Amino acid sequence: MAVIAPLKGVIYNQEKVGDVLKVAAPPYDVISPQMQEGLYQKSPYNVVRLEYGKEFQADSETDNRYTRASEDFKKWMESGVLVRDEAPAIYPYEQDYVGKDGSIKTRKGFIARVKLEEFDSGVILPHERTLSGPKTDRLKLIKACRANFSPIFSLNSDPEMRTGNLHSGATKESPIINFNDEEGISHRLWRIADEEVIKRLQEEMADKMLFIADGHHRYETALNYRNEVIKTHPHFTGAESFNYTLMYFSNMDDKGLTVFPTHRLMYGLGEFNPGLLEERLSENFEIERFQGVRENLKAFLERLSEKGKDTHSFGVYAKGWNSAAIITLKNEGIMDTFATDHSVAYRRLDVTILHTLIIENLLGISRERQERKENIEYIQDEMEGLSRVMDGGRQLLFILNPTKVREVEDVARAKDKMPQKSTYFYPKVPTGLVINVIDRRR
Repeated sequence: MAVIAPLKGVIYNQEKVGDVLKVAAPPYDVISPQMQEGLYQKSPYNVVRLEYGKEFQADSETDNRYTRASEDFKKWMESGVLVRDEAPAIYPYEQDYVGKDGSIKTRKGFIARVKLEEFDSGVILPHERTLSGPKTDRLKLIKACRANFSPIFSLNSDPEMRTGNLHSGATKESPIINFNDEEGISHRLWRIADEEVIKRLQEEMADKMLFIADGHHRYETALNYRNEVIKTHPHFTGAESFNYTLMYFSNMDDKGLTVFPTHRLMYGLGEFNPGLLEERLSENFEIERFQGVRENLKAFLERLSEKGKDTHSFGVYAKGWNSAAIITLKNEGIMDTFATDHSVAYRRLDVTILHTLIIENLLGISRERQERKENIEYIQDEMEGLSRVMDGGRQLLFILNPTKVREVEDVARAKDKMPQKSTYFYPKVPTGLVINVIDRRR
């Protein structure tokens, strides 16, 4: 089903740029203006200048972030800042990080190319909706540079760890890239050019479905770019390089895979009545009060996690409450009267229940307003969320348990899409480790 291919990867020349930490960057969609400026200051060769360059008031059709990225990419290749491998290869990649429980975890995977497939084929499946703005931006970049600077993050099921075992030999050698980032995450990348190993890996991956974890906009952009280029290739065979894109492959059965939740802060709710909120919540949820949540946040989160193993539970803290609460849905069957245009897998998601029963129907914030991020803010840090309600800046905080990986698979298999900010796969895969050059001619 999935067609995997090696690539002649473009890699940073560490003799010229020094530590890869200086030139790597997070995925473009998590880069704030402040972070962008910091990456610019790190190195004149930081990949952010290619992937997500600055915009200026004087920008024009001939001088803009895309044309500058193209010029820099060409210069860096010509000067040897970036070097292309001579032989096609796949790139095993490992990340060590600290989990929320304090344990050291390792996520293993590999970077290669994947043959582009329309979603209807069922080979590669999304779980999130995309927006036109980011896709337009990414299409302009790929047209200007004819390269993938950042891999799409995909998941596949491999409970026997067969694909990982195939490239485990390479990881016993010294990596070609090895650095620690500011979050304390270690990154190690190897190169495998052995044709026999690559062939066996392709065979192992051939019967797998791939689920996009991160990079939906980039994947759809790669499809759109391919479909545009095909129009100028009457003898298109499917083997052309523009029919492939760069992808990171991770095993959803690997214990090193982590999904963090994204919490919701609410504001601008008008005549907000915390007492009435509790009364309305009690119609569909059991309410368990928890004192001193700020001082005992760890215990609160542990209790929420325990409840969430078998039920749909949320942490709630409202302005005007003297304690936090854990609320648990009394009957999940109630969701079958809502979101009937979606799959059962979608209706059973915690985020769907929260957005449908509470945010939309109880607080009165429509789906359209939610999509425009009106009255709602997404946040990762629970303590920061509590502080912003306690300090009066926000009115309400909902703390979620993480979405389960199998729930992502179930929604994708149902050809459905999750609500916004349903998953946060951690750690992110940096941009700039391996770059894929696209040749329009072949």
